[in-house]
Amino acid sequence: MKYSWKIDNFDSEVFGFKVAKVETIDSEDSPEIIDKIVGDLIMDLNKERVGYATYRVKFNDFPIIQALQRSGFVLVDGLISLGINISEVSIAESVGEIREATRSDLDKLKQMTSGLYLKSRVSNDPLISKERADKFYTKWIENSLLGEAADSVLVWEESDKILGYLTLQKKGQIPLVGVAPQARGKGIAKKLIKASLRKFGEWKVEDITIETQMGNIAALRAYQDCGFKVVNSFLTLRWAKDD
Repeated sequence: MKYSWKIDNFDSEVFGFKVAKVETIDSEDSPEIIDKIVGDLIMDLNKERVGYATYRVKFNDFPIIQALQRSGFVLVDGLISLGINISEVSIAESVGEIREATRSDLDKLKQMTSGLYLKSRVSNDPLISKERADKFYTKWIENSLLGEAADSVLVWEESDKILGYLTLQKKGQIPLVGVAPQARGKGIAKKLIKASLRKFGEWKVEDITIETQMGNIAALRAYQDCGFKVVNSFLTLRWAKDD
């Protein structure tokens, strides 16, 4: 078999139908054979009653991208991946407004998250309602705070209001960065990122990665200002049974 996929339990729970994440598709063959591989994949998804599937592919893997689009996959997201080795940068001192989140922060974090990520693959897909997109991210931040999707959550707090947060995984990833609309332009995201590098240093983790949408120029600039460098770019395409 020249492809692999698995059920995405998180997406399936949030969206209310069976969602799959395609992990690999062999792109070393001719376009005709790749078309057949993708066709077999779709038959497999239908057989297992999958209603929705996503595949992240490198932006320059044109044979796969074209084959997917010919078979009904739709482009829903473009991502830029950035990386840093913290041994190459100076670690900032702690900032008073930044602290570790606790479970008592959950309601504030969920309220702030609702409607926050308007440029993501979930929000960009017309098949996913605004309510489902909101649930996707509020559930994600909840799982992060409970230790299921992250090992730490840092928050920026002013006058008892959480205006920004960042989630960290000990494997060296920053999955979520969020700043309330009314607090943007104040450098909160950069300060949270610098605080996260300090946290990673405490964990003895040196290689860190973060991602942002291709169109999110402000985030890209903020990450680069913190020392991150672009290492790769990806496109996310999705297939839906009834699309």
